Parts: sequence; C-alpha cells; structure tokens
Amino acid sequence: MTSSGLSILRRFSIPLILAVLLAYSCSQKQESPQPQTTETVVARIIDGDTFMMSDGAKIRISGIDTPEQGETLYAAATAFLSDLILNKQVSLKMTGKGDRYGRLLAEVFVDTINVGARILRAGLGYLYLFDDNAHLRDRYLNLQNLAMDEHLGIWSLKPPKAEAYYCQIKGSFRFHRPLCTSMKNVERRKIVKIDDRDQALRRGLSPCRNCKP
Repeated sequence: MTSSGLSILRRFSIPLILAVLLAYSCSQKQESPQPQTTETVVARIIDGDTFMMSDGAKIRISGIDTPEQGETLYAAATAFLSDLILNKQVSLKMTGKGDRYGRLLAEVFVDTINVGARILRAGLGYLYLFDDNAHLRDRYLNLQNLAMDEHLGIWSLKPPKAEAYYCQIKGSFRFHRPLCTSMKNVERRKIVKIDDRDQALRRGLSPCRNCKP
C-alpha cells in the first residue's frame, strides 16, 4: 500500500475506532443495573420481616431480622408489621437477587414510612446485613442503637449468657461465640476479637444464628 493510501486509512480508521468505543461505553452504561421499584398490595403477613404480595410473591424486608416462630416477641413483631402494611399498597425497592428460600429482598415503604427502619426503631428486630444491602448500615444502625438505649422490644430481654469475648470474621456482618462451629477452620489472622456483645451490636454486626451469642 502506498504512503498516501496509509494516510487515508488512518484518517478514516481513527474516527471509526473512537465511534465504536463511544458506542460500547454508552451500551455499558445502559446495561448497568438500576434499583428496581415496584408498587404492590400486601396480601398476607408471614412473620415480622416477611410478607406475601397480591401476586403470590414473597418479600423479605432487607436489612433486618425479626424473632423467629417460637422465639420471644415473634407474635409482637408479626402484629407490628401487620398493622403497618397488611392490605395496603407498598413501594418495594429491590436490593439483591433474592434468598435461598425464594423470597425477594427489598426495602419496603408505606406512604413515607420506611418499614424496616420503623421495625428497628421499635426494637422488634436486629440489623441484618449482606454485601448487597450493606449500604443500609448508615441509615439503620443509629435507629437500632436508639432502641437499645431505650431498652425497647428485644433490647428489654435478658441477654444470652455472656462470653469473655466474641469473634468476627474480617469482612463479615456477623459475630460469634469463640467456640462457634462457624469459626472452627478460620485462620487466626482473619479473626477480629470484640470485647463484648453490646460493642458488636453497636458496630452493626448481628448475632450468628448457629451459636446465638
């Protein structure tokens, strides 16, 4: 190819390459996941943090964990959620792909009320985080701490038997008793020691469901 031919090729190929790169960049931005918001009517309350929509789908309120059936204040937490949202239209802001039980995870709003925040403020649940809803920590932790200070709900109950210290696996959102089976094969360098249960809770960590610290 002659030098003049190369010059012409460069003149047209560089703008073409830039146009392709720009188009790719725009398509990537368009494909970026956006928070999905849905309006629905609540048909049934399952427990203090889970309900069924009018289309039969189950919703787990993101960022919190309320007492399970058989535990103290299970009925109170369930009734509290029922009073807030049963048969009402709510707005759902999805946070994640769902859990292993087939429930969708979402922040839930009725009118201007953030339902998860209201439950924490009433002392009827723990902060309960994962990687995909960790952003809720800044919004929710202070509400839990206020409920703890005022000894509301679960914070009025006698705490579990205390340990000399507690453990957190670096990067996780749970705390454990030192002999918890979840800690059995964890490298020492990955373990963070925490002085007491109150300190762990006020950091936004939630109790392990196995050892129940």
